[in-house]
Amino acid sequence: EEKPTEIVPQDLPLNILYEDEHMIVLNKAAGMVVHPAAGNWDGTVVNALAHYLLQSPYGAGEFVGTETDTKTAVQANDPARADGEVISFRPGIVHRLDKGTTGILVVAKTTQSLGALSEAFAERTVKKTYLAVTVGNPGKRVTIDKPIGRHPIHRQRMRVVPDPHRRDSSGIAPKDRLTGPKQKGRRALSYVDTLAFDGKLSIAQVRIETGRTHQIRVHLQDRHTPIFGDDVYGIDAWNKKLLKTHGIARPLLHAYKLELNHPITGEKMVFAAPMADDMKGIASAVWPTGAEEFPEVFQ
Repeated sequence: EEKPTEIVPQDLPLNILYEDEHMIVLNKAAGMVVHPAAGNWDGTVVNALAHYLLQSPYGAGEFVGTETDTKTAVQANDPARADGEVISFRPGIVHRLDKGTTGILVVAKTTQSLGALSEAFAERTVKKTYLAVTVGNPGKRVTIDKPIGRHPIHRQRMRVVPDPHRRDSSGIAPKDRLTGPKQKGRRALSYVDTLAFDGKLSIAQVRIETGRTHQIRVHLQDRHTPIFGDDVYGIDAWNKKLLKTHGIARPLLHAYKLELNHPITGEKMVFAAPMADDMKGIASAVWPTGAEEFPEVFQ
């Protein structure tokens, strides 16, 4: 598989929520990939940061501003390994959001802050909370504790790994049906709480304790309440309706809140980001009083 060997700075818009000399916090736009990879060699958050940081009033940090200003070398790594918890193969990138997902993304600007933030994500001391528009009602105060692994056939997808001891309608447990190597998956823990439901769609708040690839999307699909607009894990007929009626072709998922301790000072910090306009329009229809009850995401 082809892998990037250099980053070219690009003048692209960034919605900056916070910045100092140690880190930068963004509200990522929909359709923007975090870092270059096959099919998305440019137009990414990393490309935009490589340009912006060269002129940042808080300093460029340690990952740009050297003699390779226009071509920042990055270490290649296997993207299939990325589990969403700690990513160290891109300068400053400690976690990521899917291309269609909007919301808060924190990026380290120095080696010291990168180490501290990576450790915080690995030790799960960072609290990550999302909002999703779902088809159906996932319920109130729901805990989803189901392991996630790569799909055995569709390798670009993830899935909830079946319990090897639970029998299906045939009366046969998966451990007795499967002849190949057993897949264990990795533990994935999500807390879901429906904030509003109009009879068809819900606005759900999801806090994830772990950070597996596509975790929220997979867990909500497994609950039979997939994210509206999700072309991988969603419902095709609903997705077509969303595209035809509103021109939206992405999962309506937003990382709205991130709580962490500053990587250098240790100060507790809470960041909140408003939803993108497309998701805000759908959410407002589902939850007419949302702007009054939850102004920080409807602003």
